[in-house]
Amino acid sequence: MAGNSNSGRKAIPATVHLIRGNPSKKSAEELAGATSRSGPPAQAPACPDFLTADAKTEWRRIINDLVVLGVVTKIDRAELAVYCQAWSDWKMARKKIAEMRDTGFVETTPSGYKQMSAWMQVANRAEDRMRTAGSSFGLNPAARGRLEIRSPQGELFPNEQKDAAEKYF
Repeated sequence: MAGNSNSGRKAIPATVHLIRGNPSKKSAEELAGATSRSGPPAQAPACPDFLTADAKTEWRRIINDLVVLGVVTKIDRAELAVYCQAWSDWKMARKKIAEMRDTGFVETTPSGYKQMSAWMQVANRAEDRMRTAGSSFGLNPAARGRLEIRSPQGELFPNEQKDAAEKYF
């Protein structure tokens, strides 16, 4: 098989592409991400009951904006749950590290060697999970540049999605 949509490098945000001088000679439509996107409608999935309290708080904090931007659907529940739980794990680990002060970063093994503390390892792994899952929803600047946000057909009526997109971009 020659490849699929996941092959090759990740797309560069249009603004970065234009700053570099558009060496690939892409059209304005390609740079603006004017590709048509089909799929389920943007809709908030139900928050899983097994998430921790901090994870549920993060879910409530971001879900409305993700729906308005049109980047989350009911079938994205698991990916969003991974992001929110990773946020909760990261927050808990960082609190433990702060409580331990200097000993929160490095531990001494029984043989006398220094190594990264267990809490620091938990924090780093949770941060990696947050970045990976969050990039699916445009929760960092580079990922937002790769999102294909559907543009409205006309301007006859107020458009919440367009207003929200302008707030973030």
